[in-house]
Amino acid sequence: MNLIMFDMDGTLFRTETSFFPSVREFASRHAFPAPDDEFLRSFIGKSGSEWRAWLEQLQLGQSIQELASEFDLLEQEYVKTQGELYPGATDVLRALALDGWKLGVCSNASGWYPEMILTRAGVRDLFTLVRVPSRPDQTKAMMLCEVWNELRPERCVMVGDRADDMQAAYAGGYFAIGAVYGWAPEELELADVRIHDIAEIPTALARHWSQDSETESTSTPVTVASAPVVSEAPAPVVSEAHAPQPSVAQAPATAPKVQEPLPAEPMVSVLLPEEAPSKTIETPSEKSPEPTVETPAIAQPVESVMPEETVEPAVEMPAVVAPVEPAVTPPAHATPLRSTPEALTPKPAEPEPAAANRRSWNPFRRHEDKPR
Repeated sequence: MNLIMFDMDGTLFRTETSFFPSVREFASRHAFPAPDDEFLRSFIGKSGSEWRAWLEQLQLGQSIQELASEFDLLEQEYVKTQGELYPGATDVLRALALDGWKLGVCSNASGWYPEMILTRAGVRDLFTLVRVPSRPDQTKAMMLCEVWNELRPERCVMVGDRADDMQAAYAGGYFAIGAVYGWAPEELELADVRIHDIAEIPTALARHWSQDSETESTSTPVTVASAPVVSEAPAPVVSEAHAPQPSVAQAPATAPKVQEPLPAEPMVSVLLPEEAPSKTIETPSEKSPEPTVETPAIAQPVESVMPEETVEPAVEMPAVVAPVEPAVTPPAHATPLRSTPEALTPKPAEPEPAAANRRSWNPFRRHEDKPR
């Protein structure tokens, strides 16, 4: 829903057509000099409390309530007889209503004032709501905020000619249009757009929201272009075959797989019992002392029991053992494999007690983490 709220005096209604002649006649009735138009201009668009304060200063011998009621009746007659909207206001209001805008009025005047003006102009049926202060301390900003909370419009606009209109628009989040043709063009510094004729309102609205749509359309490709950058992140995962060798931190995960050929060492030590102890002692000493003890014990009974004929198979064995010797030489590569687990034996869970005393990353926690 689109909502546009209007101030009354100096925005829709030409106040000089009813207010000025009413004050002059009221002054003539009570026999005091009528103020000039510049002085009366200061009351236009202001709350009724300032007008009542001025009536009290006149000291006309009547209560403020009686004087205020008398003036209201006098002004109503002038509104009915010669009150006028600004030229072209009726056509603009009808065009906005046909374009889907909900129309409203936000004024500091009494409730009868906007109702009578809109009815006499024949446009009361175009307005969805009319808001005036329900209590003396209620401001336009409060009224506009209440209206937004009730209707929740997608687009909302406030049109006025004074500073309190612009301040109320900003307070309620309304697009502020300042009417320079009104009574206080010098107070429209906060206006988003200034117009010199009420007929410029449709153009100002179309231009403002067309700019918003352009900014949204230009920002959309930026978000779409950023998507391929995110999709490129999995590329390094695909190239696992060309990934670099694991670092030291990854060694514990791969070390158990490399140690699997180590059980083959007992197989080699078993095949060399008949071989000379000098050869078997040299290579196993680098791995473990166990093969050195087993080979001498087995070799002694073989020499005593077996005759010299057994020497012949001993000569044939080196031919079989010869291909095994290259298998024994790999301990040079296996030794670092046995050493790497020893260097990386610390469990990953051991550093946790040390990290338990560090400060939490959560900025809302001001205490030290205590070990559980």
